[in-house]
Amino acid sequence: MMKPTALAVLSVLTFSLLAIPGAFAQYSRHAYGPEQSFVVGVAPLSLMLRSGKFNVRGEWAYADNKSLSVIIGIPRRSKVPGWFLNDIEVDENGKTTTNDFHSLGVIIENRFYLGSEALRGFYLAPYARYNRIWLTHTSENPEQQGDIRITGAVGGAGLGAAAGWQFRLGERMRLDLTFLGIDFKWLRGTLTYANSNPNNDIEAFRAKVEEAVKDIPLIGKKLTPEIENNEIKVRTPGWVLPAYRFNLTVGYAF
Repeated sequence: MMKPTALAVLSVLTFSLLAIPGAFAQYSRHAYGPEQSFVVGVAPLSLMLRSGKFNVRGEWAYADNKSLSVIIGIPRRSKVPGWFLNDIEVDENGKTTTNDFHSLGVIIENRFYLGSEALRGFYLAPYARYNRIWLTHTSENPEQQGDIRITGAVGGAGLGAAAGWQFRLGERMRLDLTFLGIDFKWLRGTLTYANSNPNNDIEAFRAKVEEAVKDIPLIGKKLTPEIENNEIKVRTPGWVLPAYRFNLTVGYAF
């Protein structure tokens, strides 16, 4: 599995520091009162989707119309999304016995509210993000001995910009909607295929894996499965992908 790289961490930290120059010098809370300088919230949709994570958000208004928002995707167990599993599964007739999918995400935004105060109204926000997903999928074929186990992880960092609106629902409650977020992410990862059948032909198995992964969008034709210790390793090259982001959180201001 791929560990978070120093490049990914450095990208997030550098962008965050550059995006909020002089934040402490500009810090002013007189326009909205100390009791309205912070918002904490949760994203209910993240519990209903196969995202492999549960999103929580915190926001700090460090100036009259500026804030720093951090969204953390806490890993939770869910099923591997079908659109992804279909591109990596070797045996379509196999019976799934394990199907675990987890995801970790961190998004740091520097928000600029176009109104007179932060934590309210329309905002624009440059942001940095880090994502990592990992999975374990096991399937068995009733006609054969053993099972096929797929494990792997993909991770990377990106930069982008978002637009959204934060609504006040009473004195303390907030509804935050990021309706447009576009970024470019650098990703890299590894998939490992293992067949526990004692009569497994490793070369034939490698050919099956190669046939399966070639359908992965954009990079499938660049993947070359290799045999390592009686397993098949598929390492992705580093590649940059565009992504769209939507987020809805319900929060409490204090």
